Amino acid sequence: MNARLISICIPTCNRPALLEQALDSCAAQNWEELEIVIGDDSRDDSAEQVVARFRERSRVPVRYERNVPRLGQAANVNRLFARAQGARLVLLHDDDLLDASALTLLDACWTRHPDLTAAFGKQRVIADDGTPRAQATEALNRDYRRVPERAGRLPVPALAGIDQMFPNNGFLVNTEAARRIAYRSVEEVGEACDFDFGLRLCVEAAGICFVDEFVSISRETAQSISTDALPAMHAFAQLQASRVPGAAQAARDDALRRVAPRAASAFARAGEPAAAWRVLLSKHYPLRDRLRARFLYHVLLATRSTFALRASHGK
Repeated sequence: MNARLISICIPTCNRPALLEQALDSCAAQNWEELEIVIGDDSRDDSAEQVVARFRERSRVPVRYERNVPRLGQAANVNRLFARAQGARLVLLHDDDLLDASALTLLDACWTRHPDLTAAFGKQRVIADDGTPRAQATEALNRDYRRVPERAGRLPVPALAGIDQMFPNNGFLVNTEAARRIAYRSVEEVGEACDFDFGLRLCVEAAGICFVDEFVSISRETAQSISTDALPAMHAFAQLQASRVPGAAQAARDDALRRVAPRAASAFARAGEPAAAWRVLLSKHYPLRDRLRARFLYHVLLATRSTFALRASHGK
């Protein structure tokens, strides 16, 4: 495995125009030792045509593979991890982009901390059409605690996963670690596979480094907004099930308190009233929120979900 080579792994599915922009952002990197590895779940050959045109105008090596039948997100990503030839890799979703200095900035973390498992930076937000979203960018990094006072090697790596600092893509990670942690399927973790991977990676990591610089660009597509990149009920379940070091226990409890109200609502709406009641009655649903109208609303949702489930079983 090439120690200096960085593999940019791109899972793609039916978004050829966005894939082309993602590829161009890879070609613009000021890091020379890289390869692009693509796993294509598209229903036609449009992505393959994009790759062919990219090869004509770029010297960056591309290894493309069409998945027939399609693999789905988790298996596609894991296949990319397995095919990566670099000692480190970057996961880049086909609708997102890398800043031109991304690989150089992230690699510099290894110069200071050779035993790192992964490094990540801040994300810019753009609209579906590419328009910069300045307020959304500020809110994203603030809410996920990507702030100057946390820059550098984190004293407790697990915190990056628990606090959702670790991004859904655009991070640089040791390839062997990525393969070992791997993505889990929708059947195992619902739609929160990015969060689940980041949480488990950070919990097991020897070292995690945060760069207080913009390294990637997250696009607000209609699909990403409608599906919600981090469904609350799955985030709550993964946080509850995770085993974290003692120094991170308080942070996990805090994260569970933050996500509990949304998790209760999500479980009720998904037709899982028992899970909704467990959240509502748990120590993680904050006492201060039990005195608000939102708690009563969530109780109403859970009650309706309970009666609906009973009615369906009574048919």
